[in-house]
Formats: sequence, C-alpha cells, structure tokens
Amino acid sequence: MYSSNYTNLVFPLVLVPLVLLLSSCSERSEYGEKSDYEKLGAACIATADVTAPTVTSESPTDNTTYNSPATTVAVTFSENMATGSLTTNTSDTNCSGSFQLSSDNFTTCIKMSAAPVASDNDTIFTITPASSLSAATTFKVKITTSVTDISCNTLGSDNSSIVGFSTSPSGSGTISGSVQMYDGSPLSGVSLSDALWGSTVATTTSDSDGDFSQTSLALGVHSVTYSKSGYLSTSINKLLETDGQTLNLETVRMLPDNCTPGTMSGKVTDAVTGDNMSGVGLWWANGMNKDYYIDGGFTYFGYVDSNGDWSLTKDAGWYTINTWNSGYYDEYVNVFSCGDQLNQNTSMSEFLDEGEMRIILSWPKTNPVTGRDLDSHIQIPDNANSTTKVYYPAANKIYYYATDNYTCPSCSSDQLSDNVSLDRDYNLNTVPAFPPGDETITISKVRSGTYSFSVHNASDKSASSSDNLSKSRAKVKVFYCPLGTDCNCNACPAAGSLVKKKFHVPNENGTLWKVFTFSTSGSGSGFTREREMTYQSSSHNVY
Repeated sequence: MYSSNYTNLVFPLVLVPLVLLLSSCSERSEYGEKSDYEKLGAACIATADVTAPTVTSESPTDNTTYNSPATTVAVTFSENMATGSLTTNTSDTNCSGSFQLSSDNFTTCIKMSAAPVASDNDTIFTITPASSLSAATTFKVKITTSVTDISCNTLGSDNSSIVGFSTSPSGSGTISGSVQMYDGSPLSGVSLSDALWGSTVATTTSDSDGDFSQTSLALGVHSVTYSKSGYLSTSINKLLETDGQTLNLETVRMLPDNCTPGTMSGKVTDAVTGDNMSGVGLWWANGMNKDYYIDGGFTYFGYVDSNGDWSLTKDAGWYTINTWNSGYYDEYVNVFSCGDQLNQNTSMSEFLDEGEMRIILSWPKTNPVTGRDLDSHIQIPDNANSTTKVYYPAANKIYYYATDNYTCPSCSSDQLSDNVSLDRDYNLNTVPAFPPGDETITISKVRSGTYSFSVHNASDKSASSSDNLSKSRAKVKVFYCPLGTDCNCNACPAAGSLVKKKFHVPNENGTLWKVFTFSTSGSGSGFTREREMTYQSSSHNVY
C-alpha cells in the first residue's frame, strides 16, 4: 500500500523539470528542439506519414550539355528529409554515401569537400567537389535508397541521372557576326552584350559595316544580346565548342520598335522529297538559335495541319520554332513577328544511316527579295577522274560511284543507292517562283577524299558587283552520321552521336559562296568552314 506522503513528495520533483523543459520550447518541432535534432544528425522518427519522398529536380539539370564547370551539385526532394541520411564520400573516390557523383557510371565517384549541406527546410541538399570537375566530361548523380524523410520513409529505388550533365570544354575562341536593318542594310552602333552561363563576359559595338568580333571567349553556350535605340532588342544563342574556334553567328536583322504583334506562319516539308509533312509537333521560344536540349524555355503550341502548315500569333520580335516528328531529326527555324509574316518555312531530314550525309541549303523570303535562285554545287571525289561535281543540270544531278558516272543502267539496287544526288532543286520555274527556297543534296556513302560545297547566286551571276547573296539570309545545314555510329535518334545532336553543322552566308559582296570542305581524314569532325565570297559568272565554272 502506497503512502500519500510519498506521493506528495515525488510529484513536485517530477513537475519542476517538466516545467523547465516546457519553458525552453521556443524552437521546438514535433521531434524535439531544432538545435538538438540537427546535432543528433536528424534521425527519422516513424509517424503516420507513409508517403515516400522523391527527387523533384537536380542542378545542373539532367540531360543538359555544356553546363558551366559545376562548383556545386544539388538535389531537391519532395519533402523534408532526415539530414543524417544524406551522406557522401569525403575521404576517397569510392562510391560510398547516399549522395554520389560519378563520371564513369559509378565505378568510382568524385571526392567531396564536406558532407551535404541542407537548405530550404531540409528539402535541398548540396555537395561541393573537393577539386574542380574535369572539363568536357559527363557526370551523373545518384541518390540511393538509404535516404529517408523525417518520418523514416525511403526512396522507392535508387534515383540516378539518365543522361547526366556535361561540363564545358577548356579553351577559348572568337565570336563574330553582323547586324542589318530590316531591309538588309548594315546597321552600325548596335550594342552587343555577350553572356556565358548568365554572366556578362564581353561587350562591343557593331562597326560601319554592321560587323563585330570578340576574341578570347571561354567555351560554352553564349547568349549575345543586340540592342539599339529605335529597335527591338533580341538575343541569339550559340555554342562555342572547340579551342581556337571562330564562331560566325547568323546575320541578325533588327526589327524597328514600332512593329506590331502579328501572326507568323510557315510550312514544314520533307527535306528530300519536298512533300508537306503531317504529325509534326511544334514548340516556340523567345530569341534566335535556341535549342530545346541546351537552352530549354520552349512552349508547346500544337501540330502542323494536314498541309504541313503552322501559325502562331505573338508580340513583335524574333522567335525560335522547334519542330519534332518521329523518324526525323529535330529542326529549328528563326522566325519573326512584325505584323503578319508568311512563308517562314523549314524542312526536316529523316534519320541517316551510318556513313551518310545530307546537305540542306535554304533561304527565306526577304523584303526586298534578295535571293531568288540560289544553287547548290558540290565537288566530290571519284575513282576515275579524281573529282567530279553534282549540280542542277539534269545530266549532273545524280552521280553513281559504281560506274564513276552519272548513269548506272545495269546496276543492282545496292549499286544504285551508292550515289550522290541533288534531291531537291529550287529554280525560277518552281511553284511558287519566289523564295523561300530549299535545295538538298544526299551523299549515301561518304568516301575518302575531299568534298567541297558552294552556293551560287544564279539570278545575279552576270553581275560584276552584287550584295544580294549576302542579304539573302541563306544558310546551309549539314547532317553527317560517321561510320560505326547509330544516328537513329531524334535528339542525336544533343547526345553527340550525329554531327550537325550550320553555316551562314557572310556579310560580304559576291555571287559565289564557298561554304565548307570535308574529309574523313580531317581534324575534328572533318569539316572546314571556308566563308569565301567571290564573283562567278558561269555556273559551269563553280568547280
């Protein structure tokens, strides 16, 4: 039998520490005082919450290329995490800990300088490499199932990057370009601001010819902003990717600031057949030369109709339209709104087999019209005569390697498909007989030797001086699938398997533009940018 006197003695002894404990709960969570909770490593406490946490984002973002050399890597979770469950390797390159970073698919892991740092109410965790990450390298992030939220719920499975992020290559290069008024005249005094990874790295101004150049720029994705009083500002993105490279930007036409909103429209066709395409998905982004996989910022707005047509109403300015279709490579076209703007067309190339190359020349309708009839000319290696050429005359449109000739009357189907062909030819008899224009050349099997590609302004070939070609906004895009490469993927340019090049007409007078040469034995991807403008009065003398 308990004594009432004993009970009265014990009760005050219990009450006093309880009151003292309650009086210190100014920062208490349901699991105890916050400082004590963190000191104990934030061990989880099982509750009625049974929802498993998920990784909602990574920084740098997965499947992005040429990110700046990351100094930190962070992951964001869907809920508050037990901080003690987030660990990483700080003593060696073994893949230990629940938060890992690797460049060899987790055979080894990057050594970190300290344990993961928690922020945003323990939903974001950041790790810092002990030394700078290697340039031009792809890294993957892994979060293992040993991480838990504060209610002891674990990830359902290891969360690993699917593709990973790539750091910038080392080195530097030059970016140059030109600026024109709406009618194609040179525009001087345009302020150019160049940003790399969001930070301004250079500024300059266009000269009396509308030209500008900036040297000693770090490699990576540059965003150049064009601005001048009386004109709408715009930006153009481009990747400076190799040491010593001179990157020539597409000539930008500045739109006057009194432009009104309008409807942009165009057509999407097959680059080889010229047929109108269907089932093509459409996305748009502000600015020029944006890339869905590098820059992001695209908004879906529908599909082309049964005639391959699309339209989009926007405020005045420059935009990038991204087109997607199964079995074709992603395509991008720079378009603008300044009132209604028609005929902003593009073409798409089907996937290539290994060893195959496709060259597409295109030019838009300009006001005034400058490029009326532009012709593709390619000089190719052959066994019999060292070199020959393919261009617009009917007798010279297809060259067969099997016979070293333009005919192959007794060839097998395999021999017939081993050729260089001008698949699509635009001329003044084309309906409609005005730009935009498209021409396509396909090399079914790239051979050893040197290929040379040029664009001739057939409309002005007799001119002793002409600037129409330089004002035509002509561009050449090339798709090349090297031997031993699988290029059957829509995002191949981002993944690095397909070689994709773009060439923009120089801001120089002339009627013949030598665009590039190519050789499988050449350095890098084998392409050499020529950018040579001369005058040539005879199409037959281009090569």
